[in-house]
Amino acid sequence: MDFYLRCNALKCRSQLKEQAVVTTCSHIFCLPCADTLGLSRPTHGERRCPACQTVLVNPDDAASTVLNPSEDYKTSVLSGLDPNTIMECASRALVFWAYQTTQEIFYQEYLGKSLTEKYSTLNTHMDRVIHNANTEISALQAKLNDMQTTEEQLRKKNQELVDLYREKCKKFAQITNLYNLLKSRAMRSQMKTAASDTVSQTLNLLGNSGNEPSVSGLSRPMGVSRPPETPASRQGNPHPVSLEGVEQLHRHQRSGTGSSKGAKQKVDAAAMPPPTVPVNLRNRMPLSIYFR
Repeated sequence: MDFYLRCNALKCRSQLKEQAVVTTCSHIFCLPCADTLGLSRPTHGERRCPACQTVLVNPDDAASTVLNPSEDYKTSVLSGLDPNTIMECASRALVFWAYQTTQEIFYQEYLGKSLTEKYSTLNTHMDRVIHNANTEISALQAKLNDMQTTEEQLRKKNQELVDLYREKCKKFAQITNLYNLLKSRAMRSQMKTAASDTVSQTLNLLGNSGNEPSVSGLSRPMGVSRPPETPASRQGNPHPVSLEGVEQLHRHQRSGTGSSKGAKQKVDAAAMPPPTVPVNLRNRMPLSIYFR
């Protein structure tokens, strides 16, 4: 597995495969970042390492290098150097490589730790959210069960009220029919009583008038007229009597109420005595008139 160094700029972190800019403080950057940060070309101002902020004073403190050298480059790059210089260059290159790999490992560990902490935080948050959701779901489920129970009770109560209402309506209809029946019976009874009283009163009047002689018109002398009625005579006989002696009742006195009975008593009490027949006419009238 090939291991590639990465640009030490935290915003870049791209893999370095062809060329890079290295510093004496053991940091490496890609060419775009080196150009942006001013490491590729020396400027009049001082240069600083973007990673550790080390001041790079010398021109060779930041140099461009080939990361994938050719065979000719490998042959000529260290050619002509003494063994001590070659070993020193190789040892410093190994130290640079070890530092970069160590920093990469630390960075990956830090990144892994950060991701683990973030995952733990998110996991805790999700557990809390799930717990709250489960609690709310349980509460809503319990509330739903209570509402269903309440709905069932209300349905039963509504059905009971409907049945009770129907029973009350049925009883009311029966009571109404019974009331109408009793009312009709009472009205018929009153009508029968009134008719009976009227018939009894009429029969009594007819019986009383039949016992009296009805010859008042015949007993008068031929030249004698009936005396005119006066208010006093009208008050004394408030109910007119026909020639046959039957009391003539007014329309409001034809019922069998107590007023007709009282009127009957008044008529009987205030009735005039039968007129006396003169002697001269008594001899002329046949005897059958007196014995009717």
